Amino acid sequence: MGNEPKNDGSIRVGLIVACSENSVIGRDGDLPWHLPEDLKHFMRTTKGHAVIMGRKTFETLEKPLGGRLNVVISRSMSIDSQIPGQLAVVRSLQEAIDASRQADQAAGGFGKSLVWVAGGGEIYKQAMDVADLIVRTRVHCEIDGDTHFPDIDPDRWKLECSEEHPADDRHKFGFSIEHWIRRG
Repeated sequence: MGNEPKNDGSIRVGLIVACSENSVIGRDGDLPWHLPEDLKHFMRTTKGHAVIMGRKTFETLEKPLGGRLNVVISRSMSIDSQIPGQLAVVRSLQEAIDASRQADQAAGGFGKSLVWVAGGGEIYKQAMDVADLIVRTRVHCEIDGDTHFPDIDPDRWKLECSEEHPADDRHKFGFSIEHWIRRG
């Protein structure tokens, strides 16, 4: 104990995730579905905010996500990989939250700004105790995978709203975008 990440409240932490009905978020290092509307939702929601992710998640991207600070947690990735204002490499979730707070303050943030955690599975587990909200895309399927999103405890989290998106010619699976807020 004692190494758990802490959030002093000067920045809000949100988790943003797409997972199947059986909580799968990944298979063989990739998403097990292609949902263009959910990808647009992710881009709109995270734009202008810092996005925290693990090294493996970052490596699935072709380049850093534009219009936001990409904060990558890695024990092996070189700190020299950093690109000011676009890519920060840190060693822990706590360092990622701190780097996001500092970037927000440098950009003129007034505290209470928002940083998004975007995976992978281990980073989500670590972030559950410091998160203020969860935006979960619930993909209406059960699928095999090797990476999972932690269970959302209804004693700790309240579903605030849910928006349905049916399957169509561009989306093999229907999905719901759910907004969860921490209780009390």
